[in-house]
Amino acid sequence: MNNDTNIEKNSIIKRGILGCLIGLAVIVPGISGSTIAILFKLYDQILDAVANIFKKFKKSIMFLLPLLVGAIIGIVIGFFSVQKLLELIPFAIVVFFAGLMLGALPSLKDELDSSKTTPKTKYFAIIGFLIPITIATLSIVFKTSTQQNLTINLWTFIFYLILGFIVALTQFVPGASATATLMAFGYFIPLMNSFHMSYWKENPSIFLVYLALGIGFLLGCFIISKGLNSLLQKYKNLMYYLFIGLSFGSIVTMFFNVDMLEIYQNWANNGINLLDLLLGIGLFIIGLIISYNLVLYMRRKNKKESV
Repeated sequence: MNNDTNIEKNSIIKRGILGCLIGLAVIVPGISGSTIAILFKLYDQILDAVANIFKKFKKSIMFLLPLLVGAIIGIVIGFFSVQKLLELIPFAIVVFFAGLMLGALPSLKDELDSSKTTPKTKYFAIIGFLIPITIATLSIVFKTSTQQNLTINLWTFIFYLILGFIVALTQFVPGASATATLMAFGYFIPLMNSFHMSYWKENPSIFLVYLALGIGFLLGCFIISKGLNSLLQKYKNLMYYLFIGLSFGSIVTMFFNVDMLEIYQNWANNGINLLDLLLGIGLFIIGLIISYNLVLYMRRKNKKESV
């Protein structure tokens, strides 16, 4: 009995930590919460819990609750710490998370039923790689759109519903980033700037924007989780090759987006910030080592559990 209780406690703590990391992933450009979920070996369970939330309501809620609490904590930490660090040493922080993402990639490969590649799996990987690259390119081409106004009327309400749906998609597709997607549409900075009491007092209609985004997000979570659950059951290998491509593409776009280009432009005009650059190289290596060692640890743990 005590052993079962300890296992359940460890599972709740594990889900809480994962939720916190997913919450951080919402704030930090380029980080994929789904990739982190795969690393923790909880991706399939999360997908199943969300897809069957009405069919297995109590079981799904009990499983998802620690994740939700952890995600809220992660988002708050992201707002008050990561965002501040991104202002002070932006290159170093982004590079650190790039290292974390790169080190975690072997966890995606572990999910493949076979390491054998075929022309079809290669095409899926290439498509996955090109998706974030295309989004990043569009965000650069239309970078003036980062000053979008958060106005609300019937048509913008529908647009925010669709945008919320797309953000939900990024929460379930490994390699996809909510922040990078919002940047591509030009709504990341306006939304971040809207989270102030003074803004709420001057623009109370912003809550209708939040409502539309929230409804779209919840609908997206339910519909997308069901669709992905079905696709993974039928075409697991192809889907994971797509995810691997998405992850590689997302890592590339962490160095190739509107915000990073502004950093490079600033370096070109005022000289390279050596502290930021050298700290970034060091943090990249640290991030790579941390996440890869976590992959190795999870491999050993899963091997012991399967014996």
